[in-house]
Amino acid sequence: MQRFLRPAGMVGALLALAGCAADAELDTLTPKGPDARTIDALSDPVFLVAGVVFIIIFGGTGYLWWRFRDDHSDEEYPEQVHGNFRLEILWTIIPTVILVVIGVFTIITLTDLNRYEDNAMALSVDGDTTTWEPEVVVVGQQWWWEYRYYFGGTEGLDLSDARHLPPADIVTANQLVIPVGQEIELKMSSRDVIHSHWIPALNGKRDVVPGRTTYWKLEAEEPGVYFGQCTEFCGLSHSRMRMQAVALSPADFQAWVDQQVQPAAEPTDPAAIAGMAIFESQCARCHVIDGVNDETKGADLIANAAPNLTHLMSRTTYAGGIFNLYEPDGSLDRTQLEAWLRNAPAEKPAYAEGRRGMPAMGLGETEIDDVVAYLETLGTRPSMDVIVATEVE
Repeated sequence: MQRFLRPAGMVGALLALAGCAADAELDTLTPKGPDARTIDALSDPVFLVAGVVFIIIFGGTGYLWWRFRDDHSDEEYPEQVHGNFRLEILWTIIPTVILVVIGVFTIITLTDLNRYEDNAMALSVDGDTTTWEPEVVVVGQQWWWEYRYYFGGTEGLDLSDARHLPPADIVTANQLVIPVGQEIELKMSSRDVIHSHWIPALNGKRDVVPGRTTYWKLEAEEPGVYFGQCTEFCGLSHSRMRMQAVALSPADFQAWVDQQVQPAAEPTDPAAIAGMAIFESQCARCHVIDGVNDETKGADLIANAAPNLTHLMSRTTYAGGIFNLYEPDGSLDRTQLEAWLRNAPAEKPAYAEGRRGMPAMGLGETEIDDVVAYLETLGTRPSMDVIVATEVE
């Protein structure tokens, strides 16, 4: 007996420790928005009831095993008991009642989560004041997320073919920037296979399906950075398809919009000018920079799109949100960025031969230095608070 109890205890302890984490990025039990709080209000009592049922069932099973164990001291079987009508009725009715109660509150919660507000906010876009109903078009592809802002509204926008979308006011990748205290409606689709968008601190997960528009919403109660992950297996780098929601104060969000609607700055440094030429001859086949190659019709990829790089330096991650663009002190992480440009598939698994993911470009070291010099001119570096908060472990 003892030889089984010790390994079982060790396995149980390891399982318990595996579920413990401090400041976990994808913690579902620390809601930071009203939608996530609604889910938490349902899941907490359900987990409590499940825990009580677990203790009763397994405790009772353990007691019966110990109380009526057979030590084989004789060959006689103990008295056999078959059926107890009252007990059978009882343990049928009680689970039914529990499930009905949970089902009712689950329907109430789902109804609340699928209710959307009219919460238009005033916003200045390129000098003109507009009324924006906070909504963002979300597009999943192998293996990164695109966020598209249409300040004129998305009515009539057809997401059934997300590979050919009209130009947006702002296009960014892997980081969804939102104002705090506003319900942000997400209109989501996919350019290739099924993905699933999940930022647990702000809401539950919702599948993103090619040829279909899926609606969801997020709201952050306070400024901060909230991590997310694709939760529908979508291929080779599914586990490296991450995202972040960066919640800013209304004033900071307006400042971010002011920066994002501007075209890319013209480089003046000789190395950056040389890097721009390399971009136009090599990278522009897939990537777009506003004011440089806006006329690009689509990338030579299954998804027909690659991340828009117009304001790359205003983000803090790249490559599907798995690499930090900046060091903790705010300086550019040049080593990792150069490694990415040197041989992207070695840094993040991709199926470049199948036109999925970034291929190895075959650039020389001088060319890589020049491209980095050019990329450094694209956009404004975010604040140190954002850099530190968005750092990927």
